[in-house]
Amino acid sequence: MKKLIICLTVCLSILSWRPARAQGINFQTITMQEAMNIAGNPANPKLILMDCYTTWCIPCVEMASYEFPKKIAGDYFNPKFVSVKFDMEKGEGKELAKKYNVKAYPTFLILNAQGQEINRVVGKSTAQEFIEKVKVALDPKNTLPGLKTAYDADKQMRTGLPYALALYQNSKDPTPVLDELFENAQDFERFSKDYLELALGTTKFGSPFFKKLMMEKGSIDQALGTEVTNQILFDKVRKDMYGIATETGAKYNVFYTPQEVEDVAYTIGLLKLPPNDAQNHMCRIALFVVNKDLDGMTRYFNRHIANLPTTSPYKGILEGILMTNAAKASPEQKAAIRAYFENKNKSLIKEAKSYQEKIDRTK
Repeated sequence: MKKLIICLTVCLSILSWRPARAQGINFQTITMQEAMNIAGNPANPKLILMDCYTTWCIPCVEMASYEFPKKIAGDYFNPKFVSVKFDMEKGEGKELAKKYNVKAYPTFLILNAQGQEINRVVGKSTAQEFIEKVKVALDPKNTLPGLKTAYDADKQMRTGLPYALALYQNSKDPTPVLDELFENAQDFERFSKDYLELALGTTKFGSPFFKKLMMEKGSIDQALGTEVTNQILFDKVRKDMYGIATETGAKYNVFYTPQEVEDVAYTIGLLKLPPNDAQNHMCRIALFVVNKDLDGMTRYFNRHIANLPTTSPYKGILEGILMTNAAKASPEQKAAIRAYFENKNKSLIKEAKSYQEKIDRTK
């Protein structure tokens, strides 16, 4: 009888949960052409909302799991949109990613029934925030052409910053606009938080505009704080340097010459990031990899990585890179790498023995 009650409770919970889920955005599992056909129905014309996601994009998963199922989202989108979602790395999604030049995730495309882009919304939001962003995006003056017209008519920070942001979100280079603003705006504008975060976050590392910004780093540090500025700069190259260090960059279209990696490592080195944080060593490791300097890498590990906290997940990542390179090492180099791990093993055994003695003394 008890099992029957539990079963009925679970069933009722499932039944009561399903309608709540159904109240959210109705994403249809159809092709793009089918979505266009539905949206183009003269009796019930609609726009198309395309969720462009990848399986590794955590904000994509969070929005799909927590925001899109909300009733407020379904109430707004279902009457007005044919909603579809595509993995940009699989099937039809790969072609759609090329067609619409989608490079940031999550990206949400707002299309007409002919599949032409009206505007896009980029980034994670709550359901209510997402609705408001889509409403703004549907206003013609907030489209890319509309923002360009406004900026061309009056080249001020108030028109240029939204235009530069839209360029970036549409996978276009905002540097010319940001550079022009930097040259012509007043200091309180070009050293404002909104401008600096966009400029530092979007300009290519090592580009002429990047170097121009770096010559003003003292003023930028005063505006944002040195720690914040340094973190933005490091975040710009963290993922790329990981791709170089693990030799997986080509998979994600990340290509650097050895000189470019050296420039990155040199610049990041000048930031004086905390050396006890394992991730801050990634640029140097990438430089060793791209220069095929396994001897230098092993010496660097013995000097800088060995004593980092074992609890750091990034230390494990760095040591994984060393292990990967061991596969193509000479016998002498393999011996040096083996010695590194033997020393770490002895250190951990000694530490474990010390803790065991403490345990024994408390019995």
